[in-house]
Amino acid sequence: MRGTLRFLLLLVLILVAVWLGLWWYAQGRLEAGVIGWANRMNGHGDVHVSYDSLTRGSSPLTATVKLTNLHITVQTAGVAIPVSIVLPSFALRIDAANPMVVHYDLPGQINFNAAQGAAEVTFGTISSAMKLDPQAMFNGNIYPFRGGELTAGNINLLASEGSLLVLHASDFGLHANITPPDSAGNVTFAENYALDGVALSPLMTKIFSVPFGGQIAHLGMTLNFVGPGPQFWQDMMAQLNALPLDDQAGRKKILFQNVQKWAANNGSASGSVNLVLGPTTLNAAGSVSFDKAQQPSGKGDLSANHLDGLTTAIINAYPQAQDDISMAQAMLSPYLSSDTANGQTLNVHLTYGNGAVTINGQKVSDMPSINWQTLENPPPPPATAPGDGSGAAQ
Repeated sequence: MRGTLRFLLLLVLILVAVWLGLWWYAQGRLEAGVIGWANRMNGHGDVHVSYDSLTRGSSPLTATVKLTNLHITVQTAGVAIPVSIVLPSFALRIDAANPMVVHYDLPGQINFNAAQGAAEVTFGTISSAMKLDPQAMFNGNIYPFRGGELTAGNINLLASEGSLLVLHASDFGLHANITPPDSAGNVTFAENYALDGVALSPLMTKIFSVPFGGQIAHLGMTLNFVGPGPQFWQDMMAQLNALPLDDQAGRKKILFQNVQKWAANNGSASGSVNLVLGPTTLNAAGSVSFDKAQQPSGKGDLSANHLDGLTTAIINAYPQAQDDISMAQAMLSPYLSSDTANGQTLNVHLTYGNGAVTINGQKVSDMPSINWQTLENPPPPPATAPGDGSGAAQ
């Protein structure tokens, strides 16, 4: 009996030691990940990340790394004052009960500063988590995530040091998934967003005479992207970061070069938008893929109902928009129809590729081929005469 108890006690001690080792390792990986992320951001040249302190957690059931006063500053070319984002606290957490999920503990308030002034976003609830790739736990060369989500509720955008409500949203959700690489090394990245119950404040709605009570009932978006894995895009960012911010020509060249590589590696993409505004529901979707010569083809669909009610409300609020709306209706007239149930509706089906663009089955234009060499190495702009710009300098 005593031998059995000794064995069980030894087994428990071994398990405790193993667990403490894994817990310590997990916290070390989290800490290294945060520091590595900050260093990568600071290497961009246009982004600076700083924080007051970084501490590890003490609970043996949760691996935690916490930052205080996280500052993220983004400098945009041509803008003197950078955009500053401040999070009073930010933590990464892995619970023992679910070790393949990293939780992001975000604060209930995020502060912003820009040339236009200061603002803050507050959340009644906010939650974020990322799914880990088990293979990445012991291999730092593997992209660590396989997807994640961010949800928030009772969201308010405030100005004037928090005293002026600008915008409210009832709910926001973001969900993402990344598949493992296929035999060609490509991954599928799928993401969808949903924003519900968006409304300008009553004051803003009144000042700007916004129709529909300043409300958008729903905005949803999806994105599906097939192509090289995250390392490909991280390498592209490293190339961009090696260039000065004002080297726009060099940055465009790198972007076009990498887009061509994506196209050459069976890259494809699709997406959709769903909008509910006043009486109108709008749906849009599109896709693109490439042939062996990296030439694109794809399709797009656009539909909307009750456009008569939508345009009437806009004209009542902004009479000066009457001419522009009339011109748009005239241009879209081949694709408009009406019925009792849906009012005035718009239906457009577009296809492109193989040298042609069609709308609702009718060819509307030729489609020129993409010259990647010209995009990557555009000719210099023509010289202009000093003073009047009327011609080449003599």
